[in-house]
Amino acid sequence: MRVLIADDENFVRMNFKSFMDWERHGYQLIGEARNGQEAIDKLAELKPDIVFLDIRMPVMDGLEVLRQLNTRSDPCKVIILSSYNEFEYVREAMLLGAVDYIHKPSLYPALVFETLNRVRSLVDEERKQTDQFEQLRRNEERSKPDLKALFCKGWIEGSVRHEWEIEQKTKQLAIDLKQPNVCCMLLFIDNYEAVQKRYAKPLDHLVGFSVNNILREIFRKFEQLEFFQVSGNQFAILKSYAKLRSLNDVFEQQWHLIRTIRTALKQFMNIGVSFSVSALHSQLLKVPAAYEEALRASEDLFFEGESSVVFYENVPRRKSANNERGYEDLAKQIRTQAEASKWDEADASLHTLFDTIEKKRDIGKKETLDLSVSLHYSLLETCSEANRDTNGSGFPTIEDIMGAENLALVRQLLATELAYLRGKRQETGISTNLKIQKVLAYIHNYFDHDLTLEELAHHVGLNSSYLSRLFKEQTSMMLIPYINQYRVKKSLDDLLAGKLKTYEIAEKVGFNSADNYYIAFKKVYGQPPNEYRKSILEGTGK
Repeated sequence: MRVLIADDENFVRMNFKSFMDWERHGYQLIGEARNGQEAIDKLAELKPDIVFLDIRMPVMDGLEVLRQLNTRSDPCKVIILSSYNEFEYVREAMLLGAVDYIHKPSLYPALVFETLNRVRSLVDEERKQTDQFEQLRRNEERSKPDLKALFCKGWIEGSVRHEWEIEQKTKQLAIDLKQPNVCCMLLFIDNYEAVQKRYAKPLDHLVGFSVNNILREIFRKFEQLEFFQVSGNQFAILKSYAKLRSLNDVFEQQWHLIRTIRTALKQFMNIGVSFSVSALHSQLLKVPAAYEEALRASEDLFFEGESSVVFYENVPRRKSANNERGYEDLAKQIRTQAEASKWDEADASLHTLFDTIEKKRDIGKKETLDLSVSLHYSLLETCSEANRDTNGSGFPTIEDIMGAENLALVRQLLATELAYLRGKRQETGISTNLKIQKVLAYIHNYFDHDLTLEELAHHVGLNSSYLSRLFKEQTSMMLIPYINQYRVKKSLDDLLAGKLKTYEIAEKVGFNSADNYYIAFKKVYGQPPNEYRKSILEGTGK
């Protein structure tokens, strides 16, 4: 403990220094002051733990020193030195914060150390409490993100029903959200299961841990934002735009946030993400409604595919029960065609089914998956010879279909299934036939991508030259001309609609230039695209 003596009487200061072994008792006498002003200066310079302070001193008395210490919130403890006739001063000094006093006529070592030890116990106890408080504060700071997440999860689920609850908790947990213009964004990792497989169990939880850390870091630059992990592959972002009044400004800021997140997660984790975004709400009390809207919007990510963003305002309102019957009829037609080994027709019907679902979007994700599972079962029943040989064969399972993240993957799974069943019906060339069907299914699903012979060969595990020869044998066409022909046929709807420019149509169906599209189109229909469209519209086309 560091001790300072402040007394204008020289012999008192000398007695303090000489009549005891300070260090042996655990104290260090660090200085002395001859008046109140000097005491103030020494206190600021030396920062003692305890000061013996005479009440009556020149320049500035002890009471004024105490008053100044109070204005500075100085933590040192003051023991007053007084004479017998200074009781009123002692009383005032105690009211000003002195912790003990000693009468100068009783100034002897035993009393001094008794008083010092009493004050030291007080200092030690206060320090202990301060340390405990600081530890609690640090623990609270560390646990605040968890407490925030826990509260926010309950909030979006509707457990917070009153404005006063929101006001209390947002203040307590330092939640940075304001009214109006409040929205909820949901973030989903694309190909989540594949991303998880990068980490061996039991470390697959590190995906969410890593995403949380990256988001926490980039969100330091954003105000009025809170985020938390709702479940394995669902991260919620609550964001308010209280300072903005223009919807266009809000929309631009939402896209800026989305682009920032995408860039960071791609850079640091090499993952893609998709988003669903609620409408804007005027009150924080509407956060549960915003979350429900974002959830409903997330259903449409199934139709959009990877790296998509769906806004709630753009989600179609569906009456699924009225729309399912037409799709069920198409599914029955596919079964009938497969039963009759009309595989080309079945494949065409399958793509018609999914093209229609994708275009109309008049049934939801659940209804689409239910329909696909039903078709899966009916095809297996129809082609009973395949039932005995599907385990471990790469044949799609119920789990594959129900776990598919998007419509394109469901389409691919069922196209693969048709190709597999077609192969099983063949008496000869089962293996090679299946590979060609897989190539066809892949082309039909990804015709708008930059397909290459090498990519297709890798997809079915063959070398390029052998695949090229095999494809020609089984389809009577070379592979690349077949792809171009399929692209040309897929372009007809857009060409006849006349809403897109020719180069835009070419790009949409997978051609890398408008010239290549012109050449391929003329080979298929004998005319360039614009002349063909004109002839059709004039009623002279064949």
